[in-house]
Amino acid sequence: MQIKMNDQPIEIFSGACVKDVLRKYSRAEWRLVKNDRKAVFDRHGHQVALDGELNGGEEIFTKSIELVKPQP
Repeated sequence: MQIKMNDQPIEIFSGACVKDVLRKYSRAEWRLVKNDRKAVFDRHGHQVALDGELNGGEEIFTKSIELVKPQP
């Protein structure tokens, strides 16, 4: 199946989770997400869980945590 990660098509196995796509996309991005420096969002801007299952055709994006935290 195919998932778009940061506008780049990624071919991944059926039943893959967000973390699987993220690791295939970039080990560096994976480390940033695991270290809470970035988070993963769907095309509607909702944060998604790393263990969330994908069905194909989804678009997900990483964003810096500083960009998504509410400002006081």
